[in-house]
Amino acid sequence: MIAERLSVFAGLPVHTFDGAPDAGPHPAAGDVAWGIYHHIHDNGVWGAEVPENFERFLREVDTARVTHLVIGFWGFDCEQFDPVEALLAAADRLRRLRALFLGDIRDWDLHLSWIRHTDVSPLFEAFPELEHFEVRGSEGLRFAPLDGPAGARLRTLRFEAAALPDEIIRAVAESDLPGLRHLDLWLGGGQEEWGAFRDDLAPILAGERLPALRRLGLENAASHDRIAEAVADAPVVGRLESLSLALGTLTDAGAEALLAGRPLGHLAELDLHHHYLTEEMGARVREALPDVRVNLDEPQGRPEWLTPQWIEIGLDMSGSYIAVAE
Repeated sequence: MIAERLSVFAGLPVHTFDGAPDAGPHPAAGDVAWGIYHHIHDNGVWGAEVPENFERFLREVDTARVTHLVIGFWGFDCEQFDPVEALLAAADRLRRLRALFLGDIRDWDLHLSWIRHTDVSPLFEAFPELEHFEVRGSEGLRFAPLDGPAGARLRTLRFEAAALPDEIIRAVAESDLPGLRHLDLWLGGGQEEWGAFRDDLAPILAGERLPALRRLGLENAASHDRIAEAVADAPVVGRLESLSLALGTLTDAGAEALLAGRPLGHLAELDLHHHYLTEEMGARVREALPDVRVNLDEPQGRPEWLTPQWIEIGLDMSGSYIAVAE
């Protein structure tokens, strides 16, 4: 569940720009990440919404100095307000934009799986300094493979989804991203055939187009044990500083695969929080990686009915849930 808005984005504090009547003076334009949100009055009544507040932002802020921008809940679809169209129309006003988050939307505003998008691909050409891009939600989302200057300058790329479309995974895998250091994919569920899904991930795990990658997150995944098996043998792991299989359904079988695969002792961090490991397996992971910061927070436990007989026939995922499924 996503309960809070961002407080920090890409290294800068998020300044809420929501049309509040008592907001006070604006900070220096380049000192904060500007969060364009809707305003809710103390009595629960909605005030100014994102479309109106984005226009106010363009009027009131020295946008030529803005480097970080966060867009919150803009509505239930993109028919009345498409944030991509609005950003493209304002591109000449935001020439220094380096970091963009589309969809900082809390669960009680709109569930992750309901957040609608359009084609975000034009943003990478429209903003020549964009190096950090994050998007939450994947309904209707389109993303074309990146190459050339747009791909070369990107340093962080994150997709948060309850079911990331195969087309998005393939587009990331087909992108030339020589400078990318941080890649997070919330894979979710819904990948119908493991063989095809594994093939989609294969170029990412090979890492040939990601020579600078230092952080890889394959998170919020319903098939985490199989993903762990693929990661265990992945060439890209050798150059990572941080590996995350968090927020998903990892069980002892997946952890066993990780420990039996390529060495992980060079990592600074292994993030497995929100998992289904037994206490014994958690202890084994920590013991095997004494110099690695291992995050085993939020253990979910194992359903009582999940006996070894079920696991032996391959049903070890039943009864397990990803952290953000809806």
